[in-house]
Amino acid sequence: MKRFIAMMLIMVMSVTLLIGCGTKETATKTANQDLTKVVISEFRNLSWSAVYVAYQNGYFQEEGIAPEFALYKDGPIAFQGMHGGDSQFCLLSQEPVLKAEQEGLNSSIIYTVLDTRLYGFVGAKDVKSVKDLKGQVVFAGMPGSAPYSFVSAILREGGLDPQKDVTFVNMDYSASMSALSQGKIKASYINVDNRVEIQHMDVHMLVDTSKPSDADKYLKADIFTGEIIATTGEFAAKNPKTVQGFVNAVNKGTKWINEHSAEEVAKLISPLFQGMTEDVLAKKIAILKGSITKTGYISEESQTAVENFAINTGVIKAAIPYNQIIDMQFVKAIK
Repeated sequence: MKRFIAMMLIMVMSVTLLIGCGTKETATKTANQDLTKVVISEFRNLSWSAVYVAYQNGYFQEEGIAPEFALYKDGPIAFQGMHGGDSQFCLLSQEPVLKAEQEGLNSSIIYTVLDTRLYGFVGAKDVKSVKDLKGQVVFAGMPGSAPYSFVSAILREGGLDPQKDVTFVNMDYSASMSALSQGKIKASYINVDNRVEIQHMDVHMLVDTSKPSDADKYLKADIFTGEIIATTGEFAAKNPKTVQGFVNAVNKGTKWINEHSAEEVAKLISPLFQGMTEDVLAKKIAILKGSITKTGYISEESQTAVENFAINTGVIKAAIPYNQIIDMQFVKAIK
């Protein structure tokens, strides 16, 4: 039976973020009276920097949209929030979306933010290989999340049974490195940009998919469009103009990132990452920058790679027809 320790309560916090301050904030509120309000479920991760750039630069307003963010602990919960009617769009990885689709909960994936998955798995100083984790406690996000599937795949590849040979612990992503350094866990999933935080820690990077060899071993594809933006199938069908405006805005953000330095991106979005210095943000963005999409497009080939991974890790049982869940009409209509 799967062993799982809950170290903290799952907390959901919905917040409205306002652009600018002082008189500019007042002007934004006045302008928003004629805009279409949308709520974006997310868990605040730099992989979705294009959305934050679009927010900070006012691209959503240019498209007739007034955005708000609903912050959640993890992607699957943010996704549940969207399908529960709390939001219209969700920033997350594909795995929860694919699983829900196969169970009859229809979504439309409308944009990818990265052209490959930048995940890592780091072990304590005495963990030389994945086999050393047998009987140990590890962190991999919550069950059903992309990090959980990723770590499960690594454990299987290393000859361990994720259901029997390790204990998964639940905590906030930001707390995992502290727990690792304190010996409370023996290994942890990290987003590859977290190399900035662990560079002075006495740990071993067991897997790093920014390396072609690890990407080939675990993702089995050069293009892996796993980090995406989704909406419900019903909302996309009934509100194509709003969805098109949303995609247009995010694509403007994507273009802006690709045309500016990591330092410029960090300065722009730093108000949305309280507690993180611009210098640290810039270093993290520099790691991610080469993998940021140029177009937001998900091809049938790249989707097959994502689905094969989901099948191999037990997220879904069979492939889902491309046009059933991937909706690229809005990306194709970008001008």
